[in-house]
Amino acid sequence: MEILFHFIFEIIKITILSCCYATLVFVIFMIIGHFKPNSWFGRIVKKEVKLWLVSVCIIWLGLFSFMLTYHGDHGLGDYARVPIGYGKVVEQVDAAYAFLENSNREQISITNFTFDENNLYAETRNDFDREKGDFVVWNLRDDSWTFYKTKEDYLEIAEQNNYPTPDEFKDFLKFYKEHWSGWRFWLLP
Repeated sequence: MEILFHFIFEIIKITILSCCYATLVFVIFMIIGHFKPNSWFGRIVKKEVKLWLVSVCIIWLGLFSFMLTYHGDHGLGDYARVPIGYGKVVEQVDAAYAFLENSNREQISITNFTFDENNLYAETRNDFDREKGDFVVWNLRDDSWTFYKTKEDYLEIAEQNNYPTPDEFKDFLKFYKEHWSGWRFWLLP
């Protein structure tokens, strides 16, 4: 049900954004190409209304399509995602836990994490398979996971390879807000 409500909200938001963008395009078109003082404040010609409606439809389709792409999909309802590069995402369901999924469809549940242009560094959840380790480094380029049994093991490797330390990790909600708020919230679906 949450997904349906969020989807309806997104459709309404896309419609509002499309109308705003089409109006902006229409005004720019009028100023640059067809500025006529008599028609600018005068009556609206049927051809101009048609142009605006076609612009709304095209922009609406573009925004809806963008919402379905890697860079535009932030999740619906109780599902959320943050793109981290190389086509990879950190996902969260039910605002309960974040998880990673590699190309083999294997998943790891994580708590706090951080990432750079090539790697994601994360602390695994307590109920995760403890035999693999408490920390994981996900190489985003080659889609490989490297596990570290304890915090000490991770800190030793982190110091050698200049990895971020666990006190630099943040939870999923902070990354989600950081990525999807601001201009992305106001200007994109």
